[in-house]
Amino acid sequence: MMLKLSILSLGLGFAAHWFAVAFGINATTIPYLEEIMNTAIALSLYINVLNIDTTLFKRHLGLIIRILVLGVPIKIVLPGFILALLSPILAPVAYLCATVIAQIDPIASAKSLDSSNISKKSETILRAWTSFDDPISILFAFYIFLPLLVSTNFSWSQYFVRIGADIVGCFTVYYLSKWIKTIRPNLKNFLEIIFVIIIIVYSVLSDSFLLSAFAGLFLRPPASDKLEIMVSPIFYCSVIIIGLLSTNLTFDWLSGGILAFSTFFLGQVIVTLLFLKESMANKARVMFGHQNGMTAILLTVAIEVAGSEKTRNLLSVTLPAIILIALFYFLTNYLLDRTLLRTQI
Repeated sequence: MMLKLSILSLGLGFAAHWFAVAFGINATTIPYLEEIMNTAIALSLYINVLNIDTTLFKRHLGLIIRILVLGVPIKIVLPGFILALLSPILAPVAYLCATVIAQIDPIASAKSLDSSNISKKSETILRAWTSFDDPISILFAFYIFLPLLVSTNFSWSQYFVRIGADIVGCFTVYYLSKWIKTIRPNLKNFLEIIFVIIIIVYSVLSDSFLLSAFAGLFLRPPASDKLEIMVSPIFYCSVIIIGLLSTNLTFDWLSGGILAFSTFFLGQVIVTLLFLKESMANKARVMFGHQNGMTAILLTVAIEVAGSEKTRNLLSVTLPAIILIALFYFLTNYLLDRTLLRTQI
């Protein structure tokens, strides 16, 4: 299954690349591309969280919070430091590049979990990690590293307003879910569907993805089960978009390789070993269950638009890193499926 997925993904990506080259397609000029990507991310976050066992989530909430609050910064700072050290010319943008790559693509990770042999605890942690690391990465990118790079006036008011809006939104969703449980089933299901649609639209318009992930824990109308069929189309769409975006770029494979290796084989391995107390088989699956894709591409494009000339070539480093991490992922998981994880967990 993993080999078939790898071959199909690579085939689609390369086909999209050569198609764009042959017909002179510039993916960044596709109408409403950012809105399409935002919608895909918001939906994928919600769908991914729907598959989380809420009982296990509550039981391991402390561990999940530690991974997100402490582990994600480690995955940003360590690869950023290594990239700045080994590629001094990229030192000003090294931590921004690392912030982009620290984001795990929930679409790709959810797709791989469908055929993986992993304990429910580790699956819950990995799904939570992939769904809730985006807001932390976005805060690091736009409120720490980007202001330091472009020397713009740092707006503490805007910073706290954005965080406050997300927190208020999460509390609102929680209390709405409590209230909805008290009304009759038919109306309850209808209202849950309406609220989920409103939350997805808000996430797309506001670039606030924490709320769509949080909603998946509490708003679960019966119709939400049907959203599972959207995971595959979204996954393959993200592969095609990455292929299209790879044209008209001069790839920095050396820097991208440094970033990919230090993230995949150092950052996430260290975080997993530090925080996850599971069998080696489960640790291995969580260590190497991280992929990049649409979320990383979206953040790169958003930084380039919001930044300056100093950030214009960010994609030339992050896209090679994304491609290499995908190759690392498929190779390591293929080997794990044939060896370590062949035994029953």
